[in-house]
Amino acid sequence: MNSNNRFFGRTFFILVLGAGLVVGVARAEEPVSPSPAPVANPSPEGKINLEATARKRLPNTATDVVLGIQVDGRNGDAVSSSLAQKSQTLVEYLRKQGVERLRTENVNFQPQVESPPSGPDKIVGYTGTANVSFRTTADKLGTVLSGSLENGANTVSQTQFTPSESEIDAARRDLAIEATKTALARADAIAEAAGLHVVKVETINVAGEENVVPLQFAAKVEGGMRAPARSVQTVSGEQEVAVRVSVQVGVSKR
Repeated sequence: MNSNNRFFGRTFFILVLGAGLVVGVARAEEPVSPSPAPVANPSPEGKINLEATARKRLPNTATDVVLGIQVDGRNGDAVSSSLAQKSQTLVEYLRKQGVERLRTENVNFQPQVESPPSGPDKIVGYTGTANVSFRTTADKLGTVLSGSLENGANTVSQTQFTPSESEIDAARRDLAIEATKTALARADAIAEAAGLHVVKVETINVAGEENVVPLQFAAKVEGGMRAPARSVQTVSGEQEVAVRVSVQVGVSKR
C-alpha cells in the first residue's frame, strides 16, 4: 500500500515490505534561481582601415668615413714598405683622435704593366692601395680629415653623415606612438561622422623601418699633393625619419 501526504513542505511516504515498516521523509525540491544572462559586447558591424605617418628631422651627429692610401713606385718592395708605413701612421693618428669602428680593408698590391707595340708586356712599376674606415662625430670631421691627409691618406673616398643608431631608434619609437594615436583619432572622427562608434581595434601594423639615407661628401687629394693645412669645412645637415602605421577598427551603430 502506498500513501503520500504533504505536511509543512515535506513529503512523507510509508512503504510496507512484508513484516517490516519503513518510514521516510523526502525534502521538496527547492526552486532554482535562473543564472544572470551574460552581457554581450557589441559586435562590429563594419570596419575602417586607415594610415597615419609621423615624421621627425634629426641632426646628423655621426660621420662614417672611408680614406684611401695609394703608393706608386718602380720597386715592389719599396711600394709595399711605404704602404705599410703610411697605413700604420694613419691608424695611429686616428686612434689618438678617438674614432670608432676603425678598420683597414681592401688592401691591394699590383704591378703596373706596359704593352709595347712589339714584344711582350713588361712590368714598369707597382701600385699599392688600402682603405681605412672609421666613424667620428660630425663636429670633429673637418679636423680629422685634414689630419688624416697629413698622416698617410691621400684620398677621402667617402663620407656619410647620419644620426646615431640610438637617436634613430628613439625617434622611431616616439613616431610609432604618435602615428598610432593619430590613426585611432582619425578612426573615431570618421566613425562619429557616419553615426557610428569604434567598438574594437582589430589590427595595428607598423610599417617596416625606413632606412635613413646618409648625406655624402667626397674629396680627393692626388698622391703627390700635400694636404691643406686648414681644417676641411663640412656641413652635416639633418635627416628625416618617418614611421607609417596602419590600423583597422571595428565600428557599430550607436
